[in-house]
Parts: sequence; C-alpha cells; structure tokens
Amino acid sequence: MFSLPKWTTEFVRFLSVTPQFTFTGNILDVYPVEMDGNLTTLRLKDYIRTILVKEGYDVILGLEPFVGFSHLHGDPDTIHAILGDVLSVEKTGPPSLERTIQILQKSVDNRTAYSAIILNQVTRHDDRYYASEKFYFNMFCACQNAEPRLLAGSSFPRFNLIIWIHDRDAPLPSWFTQDNTRVRQIVIPRPDLDTRRALLKSLTKNVQQFESQKESEKIESLSLLIKKTQDLQANEIISLISLVRREILSVSDLREAVVQYSSGLADNFWRTIDRRQIENASDFLEKQVFGQKHAIKQVCDLLNQAYLGLSHSQYNPDSSQPRGFVLLAGHEGVGKTALAFAIKELLLGPDRDMIALNMGDYQDDDAGRRILTLSTMDNGNFLGKVRNNPYSVVLFENVELAHPAVLKNISSIIRAGEIISENGHLISFSGCFIICTIRLSGCCPDTYQHLHSKEETNVEYLARERAAYESITHFFEENKNIDFTQFIRGNTIIFRSIQPDSAKLILETMINRIFDKISTMYHINLMISPQAREKVEEYCCQDLSRGGISIGQRVETMLIHPLSHILMKEKFTPEEKVIITHISDSETGWEVGLSRM
Repeated sequence: MFSLPKWTTEFVRFLSVTPQFTFTGNILDVYPVEMDGNLTTLRLKDYIRTILVKEGYDVILGLEPFVGFSHLHGDPDTIHAILGDVLSVEKTGPPSLERTIQILQKSVDNRTAYSAIILNQVTRHDDRYYASEKFYFNMFCACQNAEPRLLAGSSFPRFNLIIWIHDRDAPLPSWFTQDNTRVRQIVIPRPDLDTRRALLKSLTKNVQQFESQKESEKIESLSLLIKKTQDLQANEIISLISLVRREILSVSDLREAVVQYSSGLADNFWRTIDRRQIENASDFLEKQVFGQKHAIKQVCDLLNQAYLGLSHSQYNPDSSQPRGFVLLAGHEGVGKTALAFAIKELLLGPDRDMIALNMGDYQDDDAGRRILTLSTMDNGNFLGKVRNNPYSVVLFENVELAHPAVLKNISSIIRAGEIISENGHLISFSGCFIICTIRLSGCCPDTYQHLHSKEETNVEYLARERAAYESITHFFEENKNIDFTQFIRGNTIIFRSIQPDSAKLILETMINRIFDKISTMYHINLMISPQAREKVEEYCCQDLSRGGISIGQRVETMLIHPLSHILMKEKFTPEEKVIITHISDSETGWEVGLSRM
C-alpha cells in the first residue's frame, strides 16, 4: 500500500485545527495517489480534492483566475443550498470581487456540509485579488473567526477550508501570514524516496526491459532509478520511463536515460566511436605527442576501461563516477596539454570542442561560487556546457593553481560524477572523460626536472615517478586538499622530460604546421634546405628546460617573424615553389634567404 508523503500527512493531520492552508514549492508537478488499488497521478488541485473527499468533505470548489468558481466535488443541490447560484455564475465568467468574498464567507460559515474552496494561483494571475487589500482583509478575518464544526457522521470537528495554491514569487502579504497560527504553510518538495519508489514500481510494470529481468536484477535496476531521479519531478520521471520504453533502451542504459532526459537530445560519442579507434589509440596519440610512450600506454589503458564502461566497476554498481579520469603531471612543455587535445580528437573528432578551464582563472576567493554558477545562455558557462553536452571531454588545466574551494568541487566531480549548481540543479558528469593537468614546476619544482642525454631506463623512470607522485600528494595535503589526493591514486601519469630525439620530432611537427598554414592561406609551396633545417634544429633544440614551450618560442623568433616580414613585402604567384636556403642571425634579428623555383 502506498504511504502518503509527509507534506500530505501534515495537511491531513491539521484539518481539524487549521482553517486555512497555503501550498507553495513544487506546485506544478503531478502527485501519486492510490485509487481502487492502482497508483495514479493527479495535478495538485485534483490531488487535494481527492484527499479531502477521503477525509469526508462533501463540497469542494475551485477558484481560478479569469474563470471564477468551478465545481470539483459535491451534490449541486447541496452546493446551491449553501452558496446560492455559484455554479451558474461559473458559466458566465468570474464573479465580482464582492460576490467572490461573499461566496467564500458563506462556505466558511456553513453548517450544512464540510466544504473547501481551493484558490488556484489567484495571487499571481488575477489583479482583482492580487491587488486588493479588501480581499485579503476579508480572508484574514474569515481565518481568525472560523470555527470547527462537528457535523453528523463525523467523529471529530473540522474546519470549512480556504486553501491557497501560489508560487513563491507571488506570496500572500507578509502581514497575512506572519505570526498567524491559523494559516498552515506547506512547502511541497520534489518527490521523496518512498514516492519515487512507489511511482517507479508502478511505471516499470509494463516496460518489457524490466519485466524480462530476474527478480534480483529488477531490485537493482529499481534502486538505481530511485537514486538517479532524486532531482526530478514526478512528471519528469513519467516522461523518463516513456523515453526508456520508446527508445527501447536496455536496463543497463538507465543511467544514460536519466542523463538524456535531463539534457535533452545528447550525442553520446561513447556509442558512436569506432572500437578500432580505441584499439589503435596508442598509434594515434604517439603521432601527436612525442617522447611519452609510457604515459601514452597508461592513458590507453584508462581509455580502454572508459570505452568498455569498466571504470570503477570494482565498486558499487550504482556508482556515478565519470566515465574516465586521468591526471597528467609533468614540467612545462612535456606534452600534457598536447596529449589532452589528442585524447579529445580521438574521442570527439576534430570538429567538436572539449570543455576546458584553466585554473589560473580560478584562484580568487569568489572562484568556488563562480564554478558552481549554472548558465545556459548562448554557449553557457562551465556547468551550462556540461549540462547541454553531458558526454564531453573536460579539461581542468594547471590544477595546482586552483583555489581550495574549486579543487574541492573538482574532487566532488571525480568522486561522485555529479555536482549541485548554486541554484540547486544536479549536473551529471557520468558520461564525461575528465582530464586534469598539473605542472610539477608549480607544485614541487625540485622533482623530476633533471635532463638526460640518453633515454632513461624503465627502472629509473619508475623510481622518479614514485618520487613525483609523493611530492604531488604532499603538495595537496599541505594545502588542505587531502580529498583530491584520495581520488587520483592509480590515475596519475608522470611525464618524462623531453629528450633530444623527441625535441627534433616536436620541431618537425611545428615546422610542418607553419608550412601547411602558409600553403593553405597564401598558396605557396614552402620547403627548407637540409643546411637551413640543421641550423633551425641546433638553435631551437639547444635548451629543453621547458620542453616544447622553449622550442615553440624559438621557432617563432627564428622562422615565423622573418617569414611574416617577407610575406608582407614580396609577391608570390599561386602554387609557386619556394625554398628556405639559409638562415642567419643579424643585428636586427633573424633573417631567412629564399630561392624561387
């Protein structure tokens, strides 16, 4: 048997001691009620009517803005005897303010039958009532003068009720309710756990995916749905089950169904990505990030788990943690951000963006509030983007710079796979792949910074990886972010320093990008002679203390600046072949010599 929610029980208990009630909060939802052994849902006005009928009320009317009085329950002759021609008045439009007050007062004073009139949002939509001090004053007097009646057939006295339904932003005057113990104010919450359980039990009876399960599996599926719908209204839960039935989603996709319903139509890249892309991920990533084979192997292991849906599978099955998570740690220029973008391209393709936040922008005391702000205007802010794109790659860059409050929020996302926005919306990250980067030079500058003339052995690497990990842990513990260190174990990947061979590959990639862009924009086939290339390598790869950042800065000075100067001054014919024959350092900066073919 379905138990009434607490707010309904409160209403029933106070029928004999309170003449007026106000209902606010979740007033536009539907509410489950048991009728003839079956669970059904009703709008609030009809739900209150049903409760009152069960409690012995014989006459129930509604008062609607722009419409007037409506018949909800009761014998028309009895209603006419008590209230006069109110039922004929409703057919000709709303009565005057004076007539409305008269009918309400007659209902409160009558000794013929228990009656109730439900004023449904008249304080928002009808200025005759909202702006009338006369109306409120008469209702206040009716409230103070009301007396409970003991009528035939009743075991205890009851009031004839006035019931207000109104939005929070269209309340009764404060003088009406403040210290007025004869008005019971009830805030209707979203469905509680017992209500969701009863509703979902009823809704899933006719869904094939549920009925075909074993009993133990049914219990587990129902438990998952009850937990995942804690932020939804009852009418949203009904729509959610309709989505499951219509889309013929398997029970294993229940979590996805909740995400899909909350965000609207969402593109789940985990379903569309080619399995072979994940199988060959290491080849793809190694073409874009150089000198980090060990890091890429670890990333590929985590990508495999995420793709197969096995991340965190050793824990509770209803865990909502993100689909995948990785912390990329290393000094500047070793390829952390490059690998993050390569992962994005692998999972999302070149045309979709990942959601990226640089923690350098979240260091102030207001940062914790800003990151929890939900906006869906235009492209939205951080949480707005995640809500609109629940299947995303999310990058938190340079987390060592984050304000402690922000890092606490990131920890919550990694631990629970969801977070509550400042205005109370639950934002799910369960379909996201989360990437954090941390600069060792920013949190533990003396760790893992030595350069080597040759590739270090795996034993050396593992030893220094442990040292770096301990330093990261110590850094966050010192900054009172112990929670964060608990969730990065096993997901932290330490990058190696850039070695000379890797530096040359990075440089080659940068040169090719420059030449490709010039070819695309100016239709020039640009090449470089072996002698000039050797000079570029010698200059750009001499200092690897900042890895790819140092290389990129030197390439800009040595190549991009002088090439830009030439492209501004000289004219080239379309598809003309041009070779950089030599490069020299002059008093005015680097100069390049070109040969046209």
